[in-house]
Amino acid sequence: MIKRTLIAIAVIAIAASVSYGSNIQGYFPSNDDKQLSIYNWVDPNDQSDKDEALKVDGKMEVRWPFDYKYLTICKIPVKMKIGMYIRVDECDDKKVVLVQKDCEDAETVGKGAKDWPCYYGCVTVNILANFNAQIRGDLQDRSSVINGDKWSVSASPNTIAGDGNYHPVDLCIKTWQAKIEKAAAGDEVNVANLAVQARPAV
Repeated sequence: MIKRTLIAIAVIAIAASVSYGSNIQGYFPSNDDKQLSIYNWVDPNDQSDKDEALKVDGKMEVRWPFDYKYLTICKIPVKMKIGMYIRVDECDDKKVVLVQKDCEDAETVGKGAKDWPCYYGCVTVNILANFNAQIRGDLQDRSSVINGDKWSVSASPNTIAGDGNYHPVDLCIKTWQAKIEKAAAGDEVNVANLAVQARPAV
């Protein structure tokens, strides 16, 4: 009876001594009760990594490498202060060339014959913003060729979405009763600057 017991113990000891050689997964329960691996037991006979932990089994030193895995514990919101942002693409490369038009042309100037001479011109600008914006044009730095308040600027569309994408806007200038005698002749004489303006759409 004693002999059989000793044999059984010896068999268990042999089984235990060789069990380290198998691949074993280590698990850790998450909040949703799913089993997530936090480390992997690998082949103890693999000598490729010199930073492995050591397991002492009797008189034998057995290499027992493992690699811990990162687990998300919680998520913390990251916030910023972001101001209103708007941009006109390649604004410095744009220009408007006014050309003479029939003052009574309804699609351009739309004035009367007594308002001669009349001029009209348009430019398309691409605008992006992170807020819904109203757009308009203003004729600034006007020379004496532009006669007082006898001018207007239209914007189409005059509102763009603040979705961070570029939106094309047509800005058209018309002027009437222009004092063309106030400037020297030329193909592109500077008579004003077109200011592109914006404000939050309400």
